[in-house]
Amino acid sequence: MSLPVYPDCPPVMAACHGPGAVDRSEDVVRDFSDRLLRSFLTLCENPRTRQGMLTMVQASVGSARAGQRFYRMLNRTVVNPAARATGLHASALRLELVCGQLVGLAMMRYVLGLEPVASVPPDEIVRQFAPAIRATLKAV
Repeated sequence: MSLPVYPDCPPVMAACHGPGAVDRSEDVVRDFSDRLLRSFLTLCENPRTRQGMLTMVQASVGSARAGQRFYRMLNRTVVNPAARATGLHASALRLELVCGQLVGLAMMRYVLGLEPVASVPPDEIVRQFAPAIRATLKAV
């Protein structure tokens, strides 16, 4: 039985691109996770976009169609631009899982108002939450 090979996993990248590729890959994932979280938090906290984001998060709970629209919007306005800007190449599954993490964060912070997540400054959210996103992207 052979296991599936993911072209973006560190051992494959190292074999294809030499020893520096894994380090470069880690830098890209770090840059992506930080940029992604900052972009997402900016959309959720900016007075011009906050209500629309919160409405989409809340609507996604009760409707699969609304949830799909929200995911498409996240991919189009947050995930894909951050991936392009940092040069991240990851599987669609991993990026979808990252979107799920963002939705969970939005629910906790903005909809449910769970403390201490609701009142922590955005920089602290990035510092604490970015490692979870990096782990999702690096999972093999």
